Amino acid sequence: MKKQNIWIISLMLVILMIVVPGCTDTNTPGENTGDPGVVTPVVQDLSVVADGASSYSVIVRESASDAVAEAARNVLNTIQSATGAKLTFCDDYVMNGDPIPEKEILVGVTNREESLSLLKDVPYGAYAIRVVDEKIVIVAWDEDSLNKACAVFSAMVRKTGTEGSLLIPADYTEVGVGCEALQQLPHYGAADEAIQTVDLGDACYMVYAKDTDAEEFRAYQTVLENAGYTQFASRQYGNNLHMIYTNEEKIICASFMAKDKDARISIEDAYDMTLFTEQEYEKICEPSVTLVGQEGYMNDSEGVPNQIGLCLIFRLEDGRFIVVDGGDYVPAAGPLLMRTLRNLAVDQSNITIAAWIVTHAHSDHTGGFVHFTEDLKYHRQVKVENIIHHLVRTEQYDTLGDPGQSQRVRNMLPREYPKATVIKAHTGQLFKIAGMEIEMLFTYEDLEPSPLEYHNTSSLVFRVTAQDNTVLVLGDASNRSCGYLVHSYGDFLKSDIVQVAHHGYTGGTIPLYEAIDADVLLWPCGVASIDGSYERLMERDYNAKAVELAEEVYIAGKFIHTLPLPYTPEDVETPRIIY
Repeated sequence: MKKQNIWIISLMLVILMIVVPGCTDTNTPGENTGDPGVVTPVVQDLSVVADGASSYSVIVRESASDAVAEAARNVLNTIQSATGAKLTFCDDYVMNGDPIPEKEILVGVTNREESLSLLKDVPYGAYAIRVVDEKIVIVAWDEDSLNKACAVFSAMVRKTGTEGSLLIPADYTEVGVGCEALQQLPHYGAADEAIQTVDLGDACYMVYAKDTDAEEFRAYQTVLENAGYTQFASRQYGNNLHMIYTNEEKIICASFMAKDKDARISIEDAYDMTLFTEQEYEKICEPSVTLVGQEGYMNDSEGVPNQIGLCLIFRLEDGRFIVVDGGDYVPAAGPLLMRTLRNLAVDQSNITIAAWIVTHAHSDHTGGFVHFTEDLKYHRQVKVENIIHHLVRTEQYDTLGDPGQSQRVRNMLPREYPKATVIKAHTGQLFKIAGMEIEMLFTYEDLEPSPLEYHNTSSLVFRVTAQDNTVLVLGDASNRSCGYLVHSYGDFLKSDIVQVAHHGYTGGTIPLYEAIDADVLLWPCGVASIDGSYERLMERDYNAKAVELAEEVYIAGKFIHTLPLPYTPEDVETPRIIY
């Protein structure tokens, strides 16, 4: 039997040797195969411009940003300048039934299959240029990388293009890196056309994924772990999900918002994350929250008392403090803050600010921080351990023409607080400090990549919990951010105490205050100026609703109001207004 099997196998090998050569095409591409009806096509170089004319169009996405459109126009202008030919510039919209043109130069993330197919192989923070059939495809996820890609392609055009002619080799390809930080962020699982990258400023970058779900978001955990990241924290707040992953170099914060079915994943350089974990401490005092009145000093030549500004101070159980903003941009703000800290301190010779939170860059919120920092006699007496902010990119402030003290604060941080940990806040983060918890509910990244249209929309919103008592800090939250809060969290916003949004000016909404349903209002406004008077502010329906739901209302005015935590207001039929 064994010999018979060997004979059969030998026979089959002989047959294969005879048959296979007859099935093998040994002709080179473009040669006649012997069959008059079959000719292998020759791969042709692209004649983008010939005899001074071109059939090519430069294509961008219909919703392309100004920066992407500018990069694409630079490509078009370079070709026209090098060759003298005229090319068309347009977006990627095609009416149903209309054919897609064959000759296109695709720039950025377009709806063309060639763009999307190439993007799948391109890491975030990188770029690629390739010839696909009769198209030139230039892709990158972020604007910086796309600008580099367009610059590389334009340089090639200037080198090879001549008057009336531009020939692109069929095998032309380029790859490169535009943003190294983004390169370390693994691809999210959503459809490629639903991904956008955003520069958040301060060397922090974000990937925005729309049309995703909780299952896909959770699956990303495995992707991160396979890429060498370790889970640091994971939590659910309302119906929303949040997780933090780290390695030795980077921190990744990711949030999934259930109502909008979108995810935002940020990556930045690693920093000391002590604030995110429970630390042992000795309890030496009871916690409290203090609303510092801002009307006790003058802020202009006419001596009109200042009626705005925000300064909140939370005292921790170990005697340290959390400071929110710090008051207006007047010299007296520094001494006022220092006096208040001393009065609240258990040990006046050892004052430590565990976390200084800057809600946004307007001077009536950062002014106290600036003056306090510039006054060295305070600076040397107080230790600042952490500074938390979410200042937006300088370009966004420039577009608004309303930068506040953003650049000044940014410059101060490394220079004046070199030992402090500077944290760019992200929605979903939970800080744990000596018996208090701070949960970030809103940063402007929640609305990225849409442009910032009003400075106040960039204000942080967070909730502080101590002894099961909750204090919701709204900063200068705008109508837009307040609407987002209600939409995203609903009744999860319920809190015992709330700081009135934007001093009672435009910002708060009836649905917001109904969702919060606070018993106590901390109102950072004065009572002296005409427009800032309590009676005038009460004419606004959202303020009236907040007061209607409350039992006590503390007006900052010239006074300093300190409430122990937990705090239980008096049970009254009519809200108590306390000046």
